[in-house]
Amino acid sequence: MNLHASFSANLPVRAWFGFVPLTWAAFLICLLVGASPLKGQPVWTVTGSLGTPRYGHSAILLANGKVLVGGGVGSAGAELYDPATGEWSATGGPTLSGITLRLADGKVLVLRTGANGSAELYDPDIDSLSAAGNLVVPSGATVTLLTDGRLLVAGGSGSAFASPLRNADLYDPATGVLSPTGRMNLGRSSHTATLLSDGKVLVVSDYYGSAFGTSELYDPVTGNWTLTGKLTTPRYYHTATLLANGKVLVAGGGLPFEDCKAADSAELYDPATGQWSATGKLTARRANHTATLLLSGKVLVTGGYSDCLQPNSVDLPDAADLYDPATGNWNATARLNTPRFGETATLLANGRVLIAGGSDGTFPIKSFTSAELFDSGAANVASVSAASLAAGGTLAPESIAVILGTNLATDIQTATSLPLPAELVGVSVKVRDSAGAERPAPLFFVSPGKIKYQVPPATINGLATVTITRGPSVVASGLVEIAQVAPGLFSANSDGQGVASAFAWRIRTNGAQQFEPIARFDPAQNRYVAEPIDLGPETDQVFLILYGTGIRFHSGLSGVSSSIGGESSEVTFAGAAPGFVGLDQINMRLPRSLAGRGEVSVSLSVDGKPANTVGVNIR
Repeated sequence: MNLHASFSANLPVRAWFGFVPLTWAAFLICLLVGASPLKGQPVWTVTGSLGTPRYGHSAILLANGKVLVGGGVGSAGAELYDPATGEWSATGGPTLSGITLRLADGKVLVLRTGANGSAELYDPDIDSLSAAGNLVVPSGATVTLLTDGRLLVAGGSGSAFASPLRNADLYDPATGVLSPTGRMNLGRSSHTATLLSDGKVLVVSDYYGSAFGTSELYDPVTGNWTLTGKLTTPRYYHTATLLANGKVLVAGGGLPFEDCKAADSAELYDPATGQWSATGKLTARRANHTATLLLSGKVLVTGGYSDCLQPNSVDLPDAADLYDPATGNWNATARLNTPRFGETATLLANGRVLIAGGSDGTFPIKSFTSAELFDSGAANVASVSAASLAAGGTLAPESIAVILGTNLATDIQTATSLPLPAELVGVSVKVRDSAGAERPAPLFFVSPGKIKYQVPPATINGLATVTITRGPSVVASGLVEIAQVAPGLFSANSDGQGVASAFAWRIRTNGAQQFEPIARFDPAQNRYVAEPIDLGPETDQVFLILYGTGIRFHSGLSGVSSSIGGESSEVTFAGAAPGFVGLDQINMRLPRSLAGRGEVSVSLSVDGKPANTVGVNIR
């Protein structure tokens, strides 16, 4: 007999749509960090200090929301910053600085450049560092994570004063194999490389080589490089930032033949035309600075140097600049508590920017332990699974998500037809994935305090930006981690706990089938309570049909496991529930040994990721 989900359950809307009761919604809003949009003025605040002074170190946001910092000039060891506490703690991460990239599985690849370079893999789940194959990256090369998970290693130089290289290679972290790809048209070192929304890679300029002021594109499909437009102002030690509109902002940098003088100019690359055009000027000249794309779509620039003050120091701008793509203008924002050079800037999941370490610009270098946070004052919200409602969790492509906040909309509207609309009461949600592709999210429901949406199909793994707009205005935005699976189970009371949103499926020896409720509404408690499941005679087969989301893209049934009351339960189906958008269905065989157990918990794990626990009652 086929125990597949071919049957389409006629569930009440409440069972799968998962509306959150108002009392729970109010409570959850208080619990979710940054869930209530509050607007204010930009401000810098001091946060916990590093345990070790660091300059020229590396920093990367982990999937769990913490920040991994490692190495630095004259510094060793690694530390973790926890935004929830504002404190740092020692960890087993990379001991020396290098190029750091977070891979699709959440692990961090650490590449140390030069002839004595190495590759190491840091696993945050077990706080462990291991070798990652024989990958030597030339000094001055760039390493770019492509949409297919491979790494593009481009350019660099074999040694000091050597000519820049045209070489490019592809590294597969899954196999540890490095293979050559097409060579660049011009040798480049200390350039920038930016992954574009279409999956191509834009490399810009060079350090005083023949490629100075030029740019070219790499196409991963063909493996070929193509020269594209020339910059309006040749520069090096600049920043390159992919904007939400798909253009690339190049800002500041060292000027040619100016002996350590930085530029205040900026320009935009348009992939549609392949041309560069000047945009507004920064309020201060900068090179070797940081640039961070904020959730609002604006770009925050900090640090760097303006001039070299010979012979032993550089001039540091103490203000931070904000670039607005809508106007093309830069504006000075709140000043850092400590002007610094050689710091790191990391966008946190709550929308703030963590600035850590750096130096005062004098030589010999005096590294800082201090760190501070930038809050733009813009409204930030958190997206969570509509099933588990777990704060700080991940979402999967095509899963159902919910945003809780205030003033998200001016009215209430529920989608009444398929396909789901991209706009309700003038409100829309867009999801911009880690590759820069922005897609409208199908909407189930919109109200002033809640928005329920589906994560758009084809959203790739990694950090995604969720933006809520009402008419032409951005209402709020937030970051969320996207993973292949992010299992969540719906509950009858729509709070992610207690009695499951499910029913029992009984199959008798004569082939007769019967569907039985496992919950009933108790007016006295004003909530659903468990209805005992009768396993019946030994000849009956009884299955628990659960509903969840974030499950359908599992690696196979062998990766889906479940237990009921601590006893292993066979999973016969786990996939998309027919007839419902974003809803997943899990069929579990109820072990007869559960008879008489009463209320028991139901646990589900998908590819090693646990779902929230729900419950049933076995008579």
